[in-house]
Amino acid sequence: MNILKTIIRIGIGVFFIASAILKLLSLDHFELYIYSFNIVSFTMSGLVARAIIACEILLGILLIVKIKYKAAWWMTLLMLVGFSFLLVYVILFRNDSNCHCMGDLVEIKPSLSLIKNLVAIALMLCIRKEEDYRFRGRIAVLVGAFVAAIVPPFALFPIDNIYNFFSKSDNLNYNEAAFNALMADSTLQDINLDKDNYIIGIVSSGCEFCHTGCLKMSEIVDNNHLDTNRVFYLIWGDSTRTRQFQTETKSEPYQFFQISPLQAVQAVNGQFPTFLFISDGQVQSTADLRHLTEKSVTSHLQ
Repeated sequence: MNILKTIIRIGIGVFFIASAILKLLSLDHFELYIYSFNIVSFTMSGLVARAIIACEILLGILLIVKIKYKAAWWMTLLMLVGFSFLLVYVILFRNDSNCHCMGDLVEIKPSLSLIKNLVAIALMLCIRKEEDYRFRGRIAVLVGAFVAAIVPPFALFPIDNIYNFFSKSDNLNYNEAAFNALMADSTLQDINLDKDNYIIGIVSSGCEFCHTGCLKMSEIVDNNHLDTNRVFYLIWGDSTRTRQFQTETKSEPYQFFQISPLQAVQAVNGQFPTFLFISDGQVQSTADLRHLTEKSVTSHLQ
């Protein structure tokens, strides 16, 4: 029985750590999933996402080494119960194909994830009476656990606002002549940018960062009830892949215009995605995936 309890405890700990690592590897999409509930701002969504990952790493380590076991057991149980209630809400009121509890690399439907959590809760109840290990150096291990939990999500993958603070640039990242020539193309004559504010995204249908950037834009516009007619996309790539791209990034409400790879590369100096903030026909600023913030979009389009 003791061996079985040890296997359960270590298994749950390893599972929590693996879940945190998988979320970390697709952190942008995990942030956007939290933001899609429209409860907190995009910046707060980034903090919440990292806090969840840090908690999972910390609790996983504490369960494995049995330090502060009672506190770790209760926190783990509360997390499992809390996420289970959230999954019930998702199953009843949303149509999510992936709950992102294992990131994007391992897609799990909310219903299957709920079953997983219920099994984990049952297993947690089997190991509720375990006691702390007493060994020399346990304080050092505890400190190491906190460092291992905090450094990866917060230091190695800083939130966009902190990243932007250290990577500010006053340069407009686009080729003005090439962009003006592109906009003069006969296929883009339907776009009239002479009055009011607009955002044009120049993206590739096969670019992972473009995929994330457009999904980010869609969530910001939707959550803040902004005008979708003020956002256009110039995209290059296979037309079939473009339609799939629109669906995956929730970009069906926006107008997409197909351009050639050469036009796209010349217009934005090969950096994808690039979002151009245009006011009365003039490009006022540009943003890449990291510099595209909720504040910059809302202040420009409202």
